Amino acid sequence: MSSYHLNRFLFDLKMHEQLFNKALANVKEAMNQYDLTPEEKDALAAGDPRKLRPLGAHGMLALYIMRLHPEFRTNVYWTQK
Repeated sequence: MSSYHLNRFLFDLKMHEQLFNKALANVKEAMNQYDLTPEEKDALAAGDPRKLRPLGAHGMLALYIMRLHPEFRTNVYWTQK
């Protein structure tokens, strides 16, 4: 299993506002353009970075899934690139 697509999705979630907005509306639909395993999709849908690390997600990139949680969206950290 390669973690490339998982990390690519998380990186794109950080860097591309269009993907971020698509994921806000429907994270499962946003994941469809990436070659993710069912386990990776489940972990991303759960929105918990602790579920992503065992699947090969980079520690810092895994945190960007938190941007999809309403209580974390206004944190100034997430607006930095």
